[in-house]
Amino acid sequence: MKKILIVLPFVILFLFSCKSAPAPDADGANVQKAIDIVTAKSRAVDAMDKAKSIKADVAVSDEYNSALDVFNEAEKDAQNPGDLLAVTNKYLEAERLFLATYESARSKKEEAQRQLNRAKDAIKQVENEAEAFEKESEGTAKGVPN
Repeated sequence: MKKILIVLPFVILFLFSCKSAPAPDADGANVQKAIDIVTAKSRAVDAMDKAKSIKADVAVSDEYNSALDVFNEAEKDAQNPGDLLAVTNKYLEAERLFLATYESARSKKEEAQRQLNRAKDAIKQVENEAEAFEKESEGTAKGVPN
């Protein structure tokens, strides 16, 4: 529902644009371009949400901010409907960048999890060795006469 509310103003904007905009072709090419922009924006928003879901905005902030810059450019350009294809392409580029950001953050998260698991294993091994040493020293202490 949230996505529809975000996208709906753009559909209305492009379907009922001002008089200076060219009239739709007989085949409705301008309407189709407006729908393409809405679809591209929706895809970019979905990719942004996916990246945020694993905290990519923190883990790989430079990449995330680059994607966000492209998305914001598309948003600005969409306010002044001129070259609809260029706006669509910017949204699609933002989607691609957000998905790349997601993959980078996911990769970093998986590596961190592997390192954490190795550290847990090492701690467990040291605890086991300490326990064995403690048992051994208790047995030696009991066998020593006072």
